Amino acid sequence: MSSSNLKSLSIAIALAIGFTSQVSYGSACSDSADPTRTNPVKAKNFMVSAAHPLATEAGCEVLANGGTAIDAAVAVQATLTVVEPEASGLAGGSIITYWDKANKRVHFYEGLSRAPAAVTDGLRTATEEDVLNCGVDAFTSAVEVTGRAFGVPGTVKVLDLVHQLHGNKNWNELFEESIVLAEGGFPMPQYMNTVLGESTRGLERCQYTDLRNRYCDGDTPKPVGTTLFNPELAQVLREVRDGGADAFYDPQGTIAPAILDRITQGQCKPAHDANGPAMIPSLMTLDDFANYEARERDPICDTVFGHTICSSAPPAFGGTAVIYMLKLMERGGIKWMSPNSAEYYHLAIESSRLTQWDRREYIGDPDYNYIPVNGLLDKQYLKSRFELFSPFSSVNPIVFGNPPRGKKIKRKRRQHQYYDYGYGYDYPYYHNANDLTEDNDMTSHISIVDRYGNALSMTTTNNTTFGSQMEARGIALNNVQSNFTRLDSISPGKPVNIMESMKKARTSTAPTLVFDRKGRLKLVVGAAGGGPIPDYVAQTIMGVILHGLDPQNAINQGHFSGQGLTSNCAGEIGARSELEENTSAADFETALSGLGHPCLRSGRLRSGLTAIEVNHRSRRAKLLGGADPRRDGVAMGL
Repeated sequence: MSSSNLKSLSIAIALAIGFTSQVSYGSACSDSADPTRTNPVKAKNFMVSAAHPLATEAGCEVLANGGTAIDAAVAVQATLTVVEPEASGLAGGSIITYWDKANKRVHFYEGLSRAPAAVTDGLRTATEEDVLNCGVDAFTSAVEVTGRAFGVPGTVKVLDLVHQLHGNKNWNELFEESIVLAEGGFPMPQYMNTVLGESTRGLERCQYTDLRNRYCDGDTPKPVGTTLFNPELAQVLREVRDGGADAFYDPQGTIAPAILDRITQGQCKPAHDANGPAMIPSLMTLDDFANYEARERDPICDTVFGHTICSSAPPAFGGTAVIYMLKLMERGGIKWMSPNSAEYYHLAIESSRLTQWDRREYIGDPDYNYIPVNGLLDKQYLKSRFELFSPFSSVNPIVFGNPPRGKKIKRKRRQHQYYDYGYGYDYPYYHNANDLTEDNDMTSHISIVDRYGNALSMTTTNNTTFGSQMEARGIALNNVQSNFTRLDSISPGKPVNIMESMKKARTSTAPTLVFDRKGRLKLVVGAAGGGPIPDYVAQTIMGVILHGLDPQNAINQGHFSGQGLTSNCAGEIGARSELEENTSAADFETALSGLGHPCLRSGRLRSGLTAIEVNHRSRRAKLLGGADPRRDGVAMGL
């Protein structure tokens, strides 16, 4: 790839500043983007929408050169690993919903990060060795930003699996843009700068050693537009390019051992102090890397509003939650409501709150428990759940239901190592605040339609923003084990989501495909944003298929959520009602308060949506794309 200036349009989209780089992409892709993200991007043949313009452009170029949706996704993820490390990367987990146009089949591929073979009964539970070396019987929230929280990553394995099945470009042709950016430099994006200026688990992000060394000037994030370099990551990308997934997971290689060294190094330090962040070594081994497998599972598909919706299967709860709440809203007649009305937000939030309680109670890793997805989506069961709804008042307290076979939890026998030291039960942890703390701005989403009619919806994550706040060879490391339900948690979901050997924690991610009444692909959509992801996806789907919005304007709507959990919802453990601050949605706070929403607030709902609509009525603009203005993303297509 020749050296020249990046297109000024791409820079305006990403940063609203000028910057010179060593990378040049084809002008046609970048010229197609809308820097304001107020209007949909239009294309006839193919499209990509992702969370950073450089990543979108990398994928668009692959499609322009004849690649399939998964070919483009590999290039997009490799680039996001460099330019959006706060959200996803090679050491994270990913799930993919894929439309195979030739065979007219929807596939769901799961590559979520998982617990190692050796675990305790909860992330905050200390081992006997920890008690001696750390001097504590139980850990605080600081453990969530240490090596102990790191899970065996799945992103590279699932990309490799799907590429072998659906790719037509050589794997080693898909990494050049990411390598050049990592080695030659890229400008500090606005969104990365924003989250670097925030705190997590008791420290400002620039106080975490690895982030401080690469992205900060002392205690302050480097300014937007500052050239950032990651030559260590460039070399890792070369090794993955040349050696495939095996190079990443090989116990005798250079990548997995380097990650293990980083997450196990140092003496135990259970709390942050003046000398730096906490340090609690991982229980992981190289065998955990060698034994990891991505897999295909059956997607969750159902019919709502006359459209077939296919989304993620457990361990992800997001797909089930999207369909569940849409079915409740369909029963409530939301199709006939204005999306800018109090009755709309009341029905939407109440549907989300009811959904939350059931998904927490019943959905987890299906390799360990029976998960009653069919029961949760059963017509009669949802009818009984909707009977709790009133157009005149909010439900409180929220309780989970009893779907068909919903009380029957079947444990599958596992032959893996499991340490039960017991300290978690003997030394419970108490909340210092009313809300169950959850990050609601992490993760990244990729939407792609290729020239062959295939489509990919992929959600990819390091779990919370910057994961464990640690790096190994320039790779951001996840903290997925913080997603397991704590033994003392106020949340439903025990035992279905407690930590176990080699188990995968549930996730809100919901990469989704929507098909019209004729079975034709209508919408590719998904979101970043933590717990409220199902709300964001459901709202965008309704905007497009019910209210006639294009994908960009559907994404731009003010958000709602009923996925937040609090210990004080009018004196009860309950589900919050939330509206996005500084949007038209927040204008309905008074009206919803009058309907008795007991723990209502307006706040930051920082989504990361991307979406592509297939317009079968237009010959000129067959594809319409959008990306979330709350982040740096754009759509591009030709």
